[in-house]
Amino acid sequence: MTCCEDGCDAAVVARGMCGRHYKQWQRSGKPEGRAIAGRTSASCAEPQCTQPAYARDHCSRHYRQLLRSGQVTPDHAPAGCAVPSCDRRAVTRGWCHGHYLRWSRTGDVRADVPLARPDADICRHEKCERGAHSGGLCRSHARRLRLYGDPDAGAPPRVVTGDGSINHGYWWKRVPAESRHLVPAGRTHDFEHRLVMAALLGRPLMPDEVVHHKNGDRLDNRPENLELWSTAQPKGQRVEDKLAFARMLLERYAGPPETTHDGSTPGPGTT
Repeated sequence: MTCCEDGCDAAVVARGMCGRHYKQWQRSGKPEGRAIAGRTSASCAEPQCTQPAYARDHCSRHYRQLLRSGQVTPDHAPAGCAVPSCDRRAVTRGWCHGHYLRWSRTGDVRADVPLARPDADICRHEKCERGAHSGGLCRSHARRLRLYGDPDAGAPPRVVTGDGSINHGYWWKRVPAESRHLVPAGRTHDFEHRLVMAALLGRPLMPDEVVHHKNGDRLDNRPENLELWSTAQPKGQRVEDKLAFARMLLERYAGPPETTHDGSTPGPGTT
């Protein structure tokens, strides 16, 4: 059985029509024998457009414009939002993205309510200066409230800046290419206080080494405010274990032993 449309000999798929005519009928409600691969078809209804009609008497490009904005914009000129006080570009159903979201969520575009939030509209959570996203909270606190019922759940949110971010109170930043030898292989980001200490030592920090801020300010990464701490401890209390641990500390931090003028190592009590 072939398609019921005149001049179409394709096999029937649904409602007596071939697949392409059936899709045209779904889009526009009437196939009218238009645009099928290589066959003669009607032209787009828009003046000066010679493209074959695709749906609703329009070519594919003009049909998509109708779907987005509710009107055809000649010469690719973007259509404006249908809300009179809005100067944004229309995206869907004649509205900009913001007004379309309002309509889809509430059924009303609320044209009298501006889309842009005022500068003073910040997160209502204590000590948070981020912009409000929903319910008076920033994006991070609103998500935690939605998932856990408590905006304080989990670790403190990261504060993103132009030169890195604040993570757990410390500066987390990108490691410059010339400083990659101071961090473990493959790492491109690290805490700034560890980078500063590694640069002072001229080597990457060991896994059991931490950097302490003398004044307690985790963001004060001046070299004079940092000191190296070690968390290493001997595995046991036997004398052999303590001696081995002491030798490891001396080799790591004391450097090579001093020698006398004759090449021998000074003994205990030697000055």
